[in-house]
Amino acid sequence: MKKTRLLIADTDKAYLNALVRYLIGAGGQYEVCGYTEVKDFLNEENDFTVALLGDEFITALETNPVKKKQFTSILHLTGMATTEDENYEVIYKFQKMSHFIEKLHQSFSTKKTHREFQNSNYSQRIEVIYSPMHHELTLPFSLSMAKLSGENAQTLFIDMEGVSTLPQMLEREIKRDLGDYLYHIIGNSGDGKNMTDFLGFYENFYYLAPMKGLTALASVSVDQWMCLLENLSYTDFEQIIILMDQMVQGADALLQAADDILLLGKPGSYYENSMKVFTAEMEKEGLIRKCRQFLLPMSVSQQPGEYQIRAMLNGNLGGFVRKEFVNAARAF
Repeated sequence: MKKTRLLIADTDKAYLNALVRYLIGAGGQYEVCGYTEVKDFLNEENDFTVALLGDEFITALETNPVKKKQFTSILHLTGMATTEDENYEVIYKFQKMSHFIEKLHQSFSTKKTHREFQNSNYSQRIEVIYSPMHHELTLPFSLSMAKLSGENAQTLFIDMEGVSTLPQMLEREIKRDLGDYLYHIIGNSGDGKNMTDFLGFYENFYYLAPMKGLTALASVSVDQWMCLLENLSYTDFEQIIILMDQMVQGADALLQAADDILLLGKPGSYYENSMKVFTAEMEKEGLIRKCRQFLLPMSVSQQPGEYQIRAMLNGNLGGFVRKEFVNAARAF
């Protein structure tokens, strides 16, 4: 098994030695290098998967930005549980060790993988759509986004709803879906180009239909989701739109991999409070800078044709999405 290379730098020699000993003995999966002096840290020239850096070493890194290239992921190692850092993910020194290791593992399993598959296709963007209050028009909104995006870019829409009306809305018989594709690619890294048999096509975008079964999404592991994103990176899709309606295993990894997170809400104090609670959690995870909020003022009762998707895409919902999409593009 290939070991994960860690560099740990902290002025507390006793803490550093104890942590290094623990990690070296943790099943033999880590290769660890430790420093207590800034000058020794700056002289280190090897590359590492993760750097755990105390306050003084974070400061040194900021004055030597080229050194950041040595590390796939950098964590700010802090002795205060309330420390916040806008530039780096924070890891608290004295938390329960099982939680410490979990945080550490999440850092290199998501960020390293994301950097690898980003490098395979620089033009590809991933947008995740999520409604904290489960707006009833989330699916039509997402389809409108996919339709609009498909006018200018090769677009794939992935429906990750637990219970979805996509087949009924599109009036399609779904033969193979997201679950089938996940089963197909497990252990087959780089097999993303062989996905034609799993895709549907509507208007001007492709789609992966939702999984069948109430608990199907819950059984998908973090590694499986990351395998999906890695394989998709080898395709020719320029835009990937993912609709989530629940926090699954590995949701944090999916959100970390996204370029944008579109949070769909609606006017009203109840919904605004729900959004505030959710965005507070996103801020804790360091994801708030990716978030864009869309307040969707219409409801199902205002849509023509009793939930007929073509009427929605060409009606006031589609017009709203087009206007917001154009405005957002101008803002960036």
